[in-house]
Amino acid sequence: KKSILAIAVAATMAAPAAIAAPTVYGNVHLSLNAADNDIQGADNNLAVSSNTSAIGVKGSEDLGDGLKAIYKLEFGVTVGPGPTTDPDTDFINGSTAGGLTGRDQFMGLKGGFGAIKFGTMSSNYKQMGGKVDPLYRTPLEGRGFLKMQSNLHGGRGFNRGRQTHTAQYVSPKMGGIEVVANTTFSGHDDESTGIGVRWSNKAFLVYADYIQSVTSTATGVITCTAPACTSEGAMKLGGKFDADAFSIGLQYEAAEDRTGADYIFASGQFNMNKNNAIILTAGQQSFKVSGADTTGLALAYNHKMSKMTNVYVGYGALSSDAANSDASMFTAGIR
Repeated sequence: KKSILAIAVAATMAAPAAIAAPTVYGNVHLSLNAADNDIQGADNNLAVSSNTSAIGVKGSEDLGDGLKAIYKLEFGVTVGPGPTTDPDTDFINGSTAGGLTGRDQFMGLKGGFGAIKFGTMSSNYKQMGGKVDPLYRTPLEGRGFLKMQSNLHGGRGFNRGRQTHTAQYVSPKMGGIEVVANTTFSGHDDESTGIGVRWSNKAFLVYADYIQSVTSTATGVITCTAPACTSEGAMKLGGKFDADAFSIGLQYEAAEDRTGADYIFASGQFNMNKNNAIILTAGQQSFKVSGADTTGLALAYNHKMSKMTNVYVGYGALSSDAANSDASMFTAGIR
């Protein structure tokens, strides 16, 4: 931490006045999970997991006439056990701790025209998934083992939620409306392209997103060999209403041509006061071919200890039509 701060201070002192001081940011997020998983044959195994712990630096340079150069370099930090390659067992197994992985890393230009960015970043399709999920980036998030959101909200690669080799345009907001468009330049015959529209005010958020790329399974594995791949699209609609006492969110994904399944996700949060909240999420994954649909449910209590620190406890359960595929988990975490 001292080294990073020293570098940031030195860069600020040496930089011209037009260059804004770099912002060093991040979070540490750990949880203790007790999982009962029919897939793995596990029964109340206890494990510590690192949940999107990260560190990054971002900043800008004023180029004049309302134009800025912008940059962001963010790294995931595996504080405890890291994820495995199997999303069904990520909450039980883990890789060696201490590793760094690439997250959003880009540079670009921002001005009255909006912003254009180049590098690795969340696709238009991924961006809104966390907005309607109060348990986003916890072990009970909808895109995780509960399978209430598609794999297009997670992972890294030209065909995943965090897209590499990407150019993205974000329009300026006009009347609360914003447009996000992106495409990859990865050398594939079928690049990943997408567009999304958002409208928001103080209380409401409404969005629609479309993305197209080569088909993959529900776990993100591409099921073809280039150039004989089929390019398919996925579409989703969603929204959220925020009030002082409560908030509700809803999202529907027509993604069966891309991932083999459609998804519906709903969330509700009741704010007991400014520091305590009860959260409920529910959803379903409906397969196009296999018919082995899954239903997920999560209930959690969150307490803000300060502006920077919060703790939570929760329970999540997954029920599947397939044999030996049910799972549940108790979790307690601190961020």
